[in-house]
Order: sequence, then C-alpha cells, then structure tokens
Amino acid sequence: MNFTKILLLLSSGLFLSCTNDSKITGNIDYLGDAHLILEQIPIHYKYAPLQQDTIEVDENGNFSFSMNLDTGEIRLLAIGDKNYPLYLSAHNTLNIQIERPDFPKNVSIEGYEDNWDDRYNDYLVSISEIERQIPLEEEKIKTAQENELLELSKEKYKLAEEYLNGTPLDDYYFKAIGEHLVFSVRAIEYYQRFLENYDADSARTAVFEEADSLNFFTIESLRAQRAGIRDFSHYYARTFEIYDSVKVAYEMDLSEYDIKQVAYEELNEKRVQVLDHMKSRDALAHASMHLVAERIGEQGIEIARPSYEAYLNEFSDYQEYTDFLTYFYEEMKTVSPGQPAVPFSLPDMAGSIHKMDDYRGKFVLLDFWAGWCQPCLDEFSYMKQIYHDYSRDELEIIGISNEVDSLLWVQDVNRLELPWVQLYGGKGFEEETFKAYKGGGIPFYILVDPNGNIARYNDIRPSFNFTEVLDSLLQEHKTQLNQ
Repeated sequence: MNFTKILLLLSSGLFLSCTNDSKITGNIDYLGDAHLILEQIPIHYKYAPLQQDTIEVDENGNFSFSMNLDTGEIRLLAIGDKNYPLYLSAHNTLNIQIERPDFPKNVSIEGYEDNWDDRYNDYLVSISEIERQIPLEEEKIKTAQENELLELSKEKYKLAEEYLNGTPLDDYYFKAIGEHLVFSVRAIEYYQRFLENYDADSARTAVFEEADSLNFFTIESLRAQRAGIRDFSHYYARTFEIYDSVKVAYEMDLSEYDIKQVAYEELNEKRVQVLDHMKSRDALAHASMHLVAERIGEQGIEIARPSYEAYLNEFSDYQEYTDFLTYFYEEMKTVSPGQPAVPFSLPDMAGSIHKMDDYRGKFVLLDFWAGWCQPCLDEFSYMKQIYHDYSRDELEIIGISNEVDSLLWVQDVNRLELPWVQLYGGKGFEEETFKAYKGGGIPFYILVDPNGNIARYNDIRPSFNFTEVLDSLLQEHKTQLNQ
C-alpha cells in the first residue's frame, strides 16, 4: 500500500479502529460552580503529582471526553470531594448519567460488558449504615470500650466481596480488607494501653495470620490501598508503646507529628518489619517504595539518602517506582533548608496582596492550616503566645489557608481571633504554595530566615520546639550582623 493510499484511508476514517481511544459521554442534571474531573490514581497518594482532566459540561449538562489507553484501568470521576470509579478500556465508550444530589450513588452507565455499575451502586447502598456506624465504634475503641468496630469492618469487606470481587472494581474489595486490618492493628495499641494482661504479641500474630488469609500482602491488594502499606505499617509500629514512652520521657502530651520526629528511627525499625511478610518481589518493591517516600517526605533528603540510594540499587528494574522516587527526591531538594523560600502572591481578607519578598529582614513562620484540622487549631494558643513574645522585627507569622470555601476561612479567622497575617489561596491541598513546598498534610510549617531562605522545613511545632529553635537562630543571625 503506497503512502498516498494510506493518507486517503486515514482521511476517510477507515483507520480509526487502529487507535486506542476510550471515550466517555453523558449527562449531569446539575453542576453549578463545581467541576467534573477525571483523575488518574497516582502512584503515591500524597507525594506524586495529581494527574487530572477537567471535563467540559455544556449548559444542558452534556459532556464528552476521549483519551488514549493501552490497557483497561480505573479512573475516578470526581465532583468536589466525592468520586466515582470508572473502568475505562481501549476502543470502548461509556455513557454516564449522573444525578448530582445522589452522587456518587445512582450513577448509571451504559457500555460495560456486565452490570458493574449496578453492582457498585448496590454495594454503596449495602454499606451505607455500616459507614455511619464505623466512626462511632472507632471512638469507643480508643478507650477500649466494648465495641463492634471489627465486626462492622469485616461485614463491609464481605459485602465488597459479594458485590465487587472478580469485577474490574475489585480494588474496593481489597480496600475494605485493608481498612479492616488497619482497624485490627489499631485495636492492639488501645487495648494494651487500657486492659491489664493484654497479650499484644499474640494479637499481632493473629492480625498477620488474618492478613495472610486475605492475601493482603500481595501486589494486587497493596496497589488497591489508599496509601499502599503506609497505614498498616504505621499503626503496627504504634502497637509497641513507643508513643506512650515518648510522652512519658518528655513529660508532656506531644502531638503525633512531634512523636514521629523524635522517635522516627525506632518507629521505622518496626515499620520495615512488615516487609518480611510480602508475598512477592513485586509486592516488596511496591511496599518499600512507599516507606522510602515517607522517609524522604518526613525526614528530609540528608537522612533519607541512604534508604533512597539503596532502593534505587535493589529495585532498578522497577522503573515506574524509581522514576517516582527520583522525581520526589529531587523535588524535596528544592525546598530543603538553605534553598530560597517559595514566592507567593496571595490576598488577605481585605483583598490586599501579600508577597513573600515583603517580609525580608525578619524570620517568617508560614502556617498552612484549615478550620477542619483539629491539630492545626490545637497549636493556635501556643502561636498566640509566641506572637506576643517576639517583636514584628524578629518574627512574623503568616497563615495560608488550605480551606476550599473562602467563606468558611473568613468565619474561622474571625471566630478564632487570629492576630497574625492571614492569606487565602483556595483549592484545599491543591493550593499552589502548599504544593510548591511539597506539603503532604496539615498543620505544615516552614520557617523562612531574614534573607528569604528556608531555615527549617516542617520539623518545628509551636507547642513543642519552635521557641528553642527560633531563639537559637535569632542569636546566630545577630552574631552574623555584628561581624
């Protein structure tokens, strides 16, 4: 076939079947100011870039979107903080009908090989009462009260198995198993704290046996978890009473973040024990990648370098994982102490624009927070005292909101009577300054020095070590000025 004939066939559309297009079309009854987003599930829930597309919706609620796929995969159709899983595959079109008030329930889909949408909707209905009860039972377990948490979480994964196992949406079966096992591990920490003669060793052994029976440590299961192995290994480490011993040693009720900082090595030693239970090298590479990423994000590049380099050497054949860790490691370099502070241009409540450069010549504490974040609020009494104790020539505090709704932000600032500068970027965790600093959660603190460089990266806490750190840095700065 000559080149001219190929061009004619292409222009006539006869070769269109050779593409791997996956298409979604549909209608939504109401969208308002929200956006219809299609999200790709990231390789790491907290540190990987979020890849998403905004689907254009016309005035009648109709939408159409195409993409090129080599294999079938799950993508999330999101509106605000709610999402619905779509199984997309090459050469296939899904037609989706959404009733906004019910979303993500009662989504109707034409184009699946089977009635997977009905099964997922039935699953959501079947677990609705369980979902309501679980948070209530979760509070009881924290003080070792009689509760039904594990029975409920087990019932949830049984329902997920009934409706979704063996379908392209079986990730939600694995997710429910992971949730149940995390609750099981968390129970050990609380029971040994409140119950006499509680056998934590036997309880840990029982959880691992249950996890093995449910194939939790397989690559299929770990990929389905929101945070890979992170949540299970994190709560497993807590079962060794490390948190309690740190609080006793410091004679104060430290926040979880502070405990993770001062006891990181001891906690990490317990976390990596979980890796011994992986069922394959694929599972081990995936789980190890998540633990190395957490180390880079929580401890900084200097402390994380040996683990990072060891991973690149041992798992060099897992390019997707090594590429991500290399990206994240290099990104963290840009916000390490000594690097220039991230520039920003954000409004306060009066609409006046503030820039990072406006605060040169003094130390600046950047506080990323939101009104729904209780640990953020717990720090404010300490921050008010700090704000009072230091002059504005020495220290300025700038709050940058991670609240999505600007009206809630204004209400919270007024209600909490916060006297320092308050700026708003919107977009929640997608706020540009927060993302530029590679923030993974809040409260999140950056201390910038008078020269506009990062002095401390999220290893300070107003309720714990901030005053000591700032006094030392102020003295060092004054010495440099006098030389």
